[in-house]
Amino acid sequence: MVGRNMTTQRLLNRRGFLLGGSAAGITLAAGARAENMTVLTVAGFAGPFQSIFRSVVMETFERKRPDVRVVYRPAMNSAQMLAMLRLERQAPQIDVAITDISISFLATAENLLAPLAPAAIPNLAVLPKWAQPEGMRGVAFSTDSLALLYDTRGLKTPPQSWLDLANPDLADQICLPVEDTRGVVLLPLLTRMQGGDYRQNIEPGLALMRRFAPLVATWNAQPDLYTLLLAGTVALGVGWNGRGRMIAQANPGTLSAVIPREGSVAQINTLNLTARAPAGDLAQAFIDHALSADVQAAFAAKAYYGPVNSQVILPDALKLAISGPPDVAAKAMQLDWRFVSAHYSEWVRRIQREVISG
Repeated sequence: MVGRNMTTQRLLNRRGFLLGGSAAGITLAAGARAENMTVLTVAGFAGPFQSIFRSVVMETFERKRPDVRVVYRPAMNSAQMLAMLRLERQAPQIDVAITDISISFLATAENLLAPLAPAAIPNLAVLPKWAQPEGMRGVAFSTDSLALLYDTRGLKTPPQSWLDLANPDLADQICLPVEDTRGVVLLPLLTRMQGGDYRQNIEPGLALMRRFAPLVATWNAQPDLYTLLLAGTVALGVGWNGRGRMIAQANPGTLSAVIPREGSVAQINTLNLTARAPAGDLAQAFIDHALSADVQAAFAAKAYYGPVNSQVILPDALKLAISGPPDVAAKAMQLDWRFVSAHYSEWVRRIQREVISG
């Protein structure tokens, strides 16, 4: 137990170092202003996403524009980024916000985002139609898949199905952090597995989730699922394939990700232009850069996130890591994100009331 606690503390210390980047970003911004440089502020996910986004997107943009310094403000999740945008509504400090697609719809509805101008972002023309759905002002940047994450030291046989969450041999070894987007996208998938349609009735998915409940050790992963898996605190959980693979690559022989045989849900991360963005047109130039084929390909290779630019062709091994085997990838569920966004809060409340508290 002492060894496990020490491992957890080391992981927390490293996480604190990553989150400390926000303070460094403030210092950098002050220095840039002193040098009469233009500062562009991006809010995005903390952790390995931040590190890769900085090297692949931000630093390459700065090399193209040496008069610009890009500052990154990390957040734990999309809900926190939405709160930041709301807080700064009257005096925005963020130029570009990275959120999941459901939050992009909510921010659009609250007029926290500005429309994107095709003339300022030529790469919009090479994106698929789903990358800019009606009713959303943001644009897709990357895709990820909901996955089962497991401790390779504790589970010698990899999980293969979402129903492994009901395996009695894993009692008190499962972490199910489903009070956020993970639960909101898992419900439609579980509903489909039960022969239902989430647009008609989400009850089949809730019923299946209730089957998992007696085996769950924790619903609230602190600080997150990946840290608990690395520390050996839990053996199995629901998380994101790309993030899981990034962390596994940095910590060989500890955890792995599996896209179950029933298929997954393609979660979409979006780039959003803040209403009255301080950097103005420069922010749209940054978004165009992030959507370019070279940047998209490089980000996919390092982060295991699916690219959005239709001109990107990935190696077969990378496609396998991102989407799973062809037969599994073919079962990926494409959600009606406008519908999901409209029901997001309701579904979270039902998970809390009928699954976690039930």
